[in-house]
Amino acid sequence: MKKTLILFISMLLASACTTVYKDSVSDAGKMNKSSRAPDWVEGSSASYPSAVYITGKGSADDMETAKDRARGEISKVFSADIKAETSVYESERSVSAGGKSSNEYSVSAGEDIRTVSKKTLEGIEIAEVWQDKNSFRWYALAVLERAKIRRIYSEKLEETEEQINLYSAQMDAAENNMDRAMAALKVKNLMKTRDILVKDLKVIGGSGFASGMENISAVRTKADQAIAALGIYVEVVPANSRVSTEIAKTLVSLGMKVSESASNIDIRVACEAEVQPMQDPSRGSRWKWYTGEASVKLTDVRAGRSFLEFNASSKEAFVSEAGAKANAEKALGRSIGKKINEAIENYFDGM
Repeated sequence: MKKTLILFISMLLASACTTVYKDSVSDAGKMNKSSRAPDWVEGSSASYPSAVYITGKGSADDMETAKDRARGEISKVFSADIKAETSVYESERSVSAGGKSSNEYSVSAGEDIRTVSKKTLEGIEIAEVWQDKNSFRWYALAVLERAKIRRIYSEKLEETEEQINLYSAQMDAAENNMDRAMAALKVKNLMKTRDILVKDLKVIGGSGFASGMENISAVRTKADQAIAALGIYVEVVPANSRVSTEIAKTLVSLGMKVSESASNIDIRVACEAEVQPMQDPSRGSRWKWYTGEASVKLTDVRAGRSFLEFNASSKEAFVSEAGAKANAEKALGRSIGKKINEAIENYFDGM
C-alpha cells in the first residue's frame, strides 16, 4: 500500500511539472526539445543570420529570466542612444518646468524618439528556448528583424530632415536676430533627434539608410552662428567682476555671447547679486563659508517686455575668507549663466 501511494504521488508530481512546462513556454516561440545544445548557445544561429537579424542570447535557472536576459542583450545595442535621447528629453522638460512659457516643441521631438525606440524594442521576439537536461539551465534566443526596424527609423529620419530644412529656410528668411535665433534653436533640437536616428541606423545596418541632407554641417554651423549673433547684455548690481565673468564664460560655452555695451542688443539681463559670509555649520571646522544670492530679470528689448524672472544661489567653502568668497561668486555666476541659457531657449520655443 505504501509503495502504491508513493508511485501515485510521483505520477501526480510528474503530471504537474509537465503542465507548468507547457504553460510557461506557450509564448516563448519555438521550444527546442533536443538533448543537444542548438548552434546558437555557443555560437551564431544558422536560422537567424546576423545579416538579417540582430540577436541576443540569455541563460538562467528559470526560463522567464533567460528570455528577459536575451531581450536585454538586444536592447544593449540601442541603450546608448536611448539614454542619450532620454537625457535630451528630460533636459527640455526641466527647462519647461522652470520657465513661465511651455516648451512643447522640444518635448515633442524627444517623444518622437521615445516612440521609435519603443517600437524597436517591442519588435524583439523570442525565437527559441532550450533547457540543458544535465544542468537544468535555460537558454533563450531573442531576435529582431533588421529590415523592419530599419524602415521605422528611415521614415522618421526623412520626416526629421524635412523639418530641419523647413526651419533652416526660416533662418535664412529671418529679418532680425531674435527670429533667426528662434528658428536656429528649433533646428538644433531637431539635430539632436537626427543624430540619434542616424546612429541607430548605422547599428541596424543594411540597405535603405540614406540621409537626404548633404549640407548637414553647413546647417549646424549656420544655426550656431544665429544663436551666437544674439546681442545679450548682462548688468550685475552691485558690480561684481567674478559673477559677471562667470556668466559670460558660461554663456559662451553654451554657444552664446555677451555684449560689452547696452546698444544694439536683443536681450537685457538685469541681475541683483549679493555674496556674504555664513556661519560654519560644523563647530571647530577650519573652513570658511560664503553664500551667494541673485534675482535675475530677462527682457526682450525688441518687444519691450520682460519674459522671465528667476533666482539663483550658491554656497561654497574654502580655508580662507577670500577663497570662499571667490568660489561663491564664481559658482553664482555659473548658475546664473546656465539659467539664462535655459530661459532663452524656453522663450523661443514658446513663440
